[in-house]
Amino acid sequence: MSVDASTPESLEKNADEIDLLDVLLILAQHIKLLVAGPILVGILCLIASFWLPKTFESISILDADKQGINVSPSVIANLATSANLLEAVALELGLEKDASKASRIKTMTTLVHASHGRQDKLVTLRTFGRTPEQAQLLNAAIWKHLFTMTLPRGGELQRLQSMLKTEQARLDEGNELEQVTAQLLQKGRGTDNTARLYGELLTTNSERMRTIVKLQTQMEGLTVDDLVQTPTLPELSIKPKPTMIAVIGAAVTAMLLLLFVFARHALQSASQRPEQADKVARLRALFRQRARTVM
Repeated sequence: MSVDASTPESLEKNADEIDLLDVLLILAQHIKLLVAGPILVGILCLIASFWLPKTFESISILDADKQGINVSPSVIANLATSANLLEAVALELGLEKDASKASRIKTMTTLVHASHGRQDKLVTLRTFGRTPEQAQLLNAAIWKHLFTMTLPRGGELQRLQSMLKTEQARLDEGNELEQVTAQLLQKGRGTDNTARLYGELLTTNSERMRTIVKLQTQMEGLTVDDLVQTPTLPELSIKPKPTMIAVIGAAVTAMLLLLFVFARHALQSASQRPEQADKVARLRALFRQRARTVM
């Protein structure tokens, strides 16, 4: 048995269905509001973004693959963002002077980001500041304090100094013997054993020179010379981004206006239907009650 389209059930069903033409009609009736509103808000957001505090980023890169240095890139990255180092840098630069130690360190963690490559031994340090100079100065200060952490101390330093002194003395003796042997060979007074000794001396002295360089490297730790890229002086700010702020502001406004227009139309349509009028009245009463509670 077919249902008559003129029955109350079918009429109510058709009334509840959303017609595309009705949607287009609603949009056409409010086209000025839906277009002008987002454009106006987008322009206001664009203008307001130029008044927001700017953030500049300074970038530097360290090559941790240095002979004699056994500190891994991950350790260096962790040291760059350690609490003790950030506290020392903040005190030196006078950042967050009036804040507590915990608050100062928390602020510093947002201004310093360090990362390292998995395939290489490069450590990238990014620092942020309100001015280009502040960002660059913070970056340089981080490396300055971090480099001192790679220097040997106490017993380790004494051991390296003792080894360096011993290797240097042996190298001096080997060089003297090498010169004497070379003179004998030049004068034709040398034998096969003398030539063999001369070759061994060259090899031994070269190895001692490499050992001395390695010891010296360990004693000096990481330095500014190991920076593949020194702290940059940024020219453009990374935040805020005016275009993105304007687009987001316009998009959010458009969504809110669409919601407002359709909600208003739905309430007006429902209030004209006796079976929905009571629900609309109850809904408005609930909103008034909530508003009074909040106030």
